[in-house]
Amino acid sequence: MAIKSAKASVSSGTVSRVFWHLLRICLSFSLLFVDNAILLIAGFLAYLQPIANRRRATQRNVRFYPKTILITGVGTAHGLTLARLWAAEGHHVVGADVTDLDLPVRSGGSMSKALVAFYRIPKGHYISRLLDVIHREKVDLWIPCSPKASSIEDATARQVVESRTSCKCITFDTELAACFAHPDSFRQYVIDRGLPVLEYHKVQSRDSVHKILHRSPSKTYQISRASPSANEKALRLPRRTISKDRPWILQQQSRLGELFADLLIVRGHVQAIQVRLSDFGSSMWGASRLDEALASSVHKLMQTFAAKGGARLTGYLSVRLMVDEEFDAHSVRHTIYIAGCTPGASAVDNLLYNVPSPIAGYLSVFPSNPVDTANIAATLSSTRSAPKFARVAILPAFLQFSLFKFALTTLGVAEAEIVRLLFWKDPLFSFLDPVPWWWQVHVYQPLREIWVLVKQTREAGLS
Repeated sequence: MAIKSAKASVSSGTVSRVFWHLLRICLSFSLLFVDNAILLIAGFLAYLQPIANRRRATQRNVRFYPKTILITGVGTAHGLTLARLWAAEGHHVVGADVTDLDLPVRSGGSMSKALVAFYRIPKGHYISRLLDVIHREKVDLWIPCSPKASSIEDATARQVVESRTSCKCITFDTELAACFAHPDSFRQYVIDRGLPVLEYHKVQSRDSVHKILHRSPSKTYQISRASPSANEKALRLPRRTISKDRPWILQQQSRLGELFADLLIVRGHVQAIQVRLSDFGSSMWGASRLDEALASSVHKLMQTFAAKGGARLTGYLSVRLMVDEEFDAHSVRHTIYIAGCTPGASAVDNLLYNVPSPIAGYLSVFPSNPVDTANIAATLSSTRSAPKFARVAILPAFLQFSLFKFALTTLGVAEAEIVRLLFWKDPLFSFLDPVPWWWQVHVYQPLREIWVLVKQTREAGLS
């Protein structure tokens, strides 16, 4: 019976995956006529307002020296946005996608007229092919934006590239990437630089717990086992089972919530920053002056963090922050603690196409370009809204049966896909450069869905 139920579960999961693949393919083809009309209109408007106008104006400047910029991950929304920004400034942009599939068709970003050349880099030969592209195109600056490559892989590639070429790289070196990738080493990095960090103690006796609590009476803590069981919840008070053989974890808790600071740091200077909440329900974040003041405090803290890292600190970083209250005799103030981080461009993709990207900030990676931080401002942003089909959760109970729920979820997904396919909700769309959006929606994505569908069907048949 257990074998039959397992087979039935696998079969139902396969049918569900096949259904969603087919649904996306059908939606793509059903909107083909409408999107063709949109493409023609956008192409006509682009002809009336060519992107080359600004580029010609920039190139007429006698002090302007165009750079050759390589952007890996140009098929992503943030990678394509950066490519368009660099091209609009008059620079030569080379695009590349890191691929782990054998799909022969190119991504939508590769069709952008902002690119002077495009390459596909296999994931298995990442560093060698990247180095080959840099040599062939005489690249001055490499900006990694591909989610297929980890921060450690990008750091290793930087070490090879900068040791063999004159190309500069917007990514951390191997030592910093390894440090930022692990919570314990990042916490020690912050402590060594005298910055406020969220307290985290591995306690081995009740006396050590009492010492920590008496030392910071205004803070709140949560205690739990170092290796909790699956069904065990965190405890508020310690037990007598704390010992050297069985240590417990005492971690500081925040009373006002969690923030994220998405950063572009170049040579120890914050060149772009976005402060956002982690709570999906807080859509009004940024509407009050208190939020602006908190974002300004986060900005100052991140500037201090970047400055203490020195000139070697260059890359993308999403820093997790906890906000707590500190009580004095006659006042209460907010205190910001650094709680963790995630390195890499994939962690700050929202920053790269929601915040005006400072091209001058990127160029400050070259010693001949001065660093200008006077125009950097903290940008407040709420997180992306929940999908439309999340409304199923508030429907009456009699509609929560599997059949009704499946039908409503299907309608919700269809609605979300249709909204995404329409140009005004797709970040790939641009009136001056509409082809990448159309190609991604009606060529690359359907073929990729078919390829994945065939692969999954064969694997299910073989199993």
